[in-house]
Amino acid sequence: MNTTQTEALPPDEAELLTPEQLALRLNVSRRCLGNWTRDRIIPMVKIGRVCRFDLQKVRAALAQYERAASTR
Repeated sequence: MNTTQTEALPPDEAELLTPEQLALRLNVSRRCLGNWTRDRIIPMVKIGRVCRFDLQKVRAALAQYERAASTR
């Protein structure tokens, strides 16, 4: 059976994205992602030279920095 990227993953399997894919999804540069991982703002999986990102965990990490709008 041939699986494609468009098929839905089971809920217990995380979709791991490359830095390029994550940068496109978040609309930031690869350098920005590098800074965020270096500063431990977003989590990363690294095996050897290969870096991957779990989109759900990244979004959860970034949600901690969300601020409410000021109402004056």
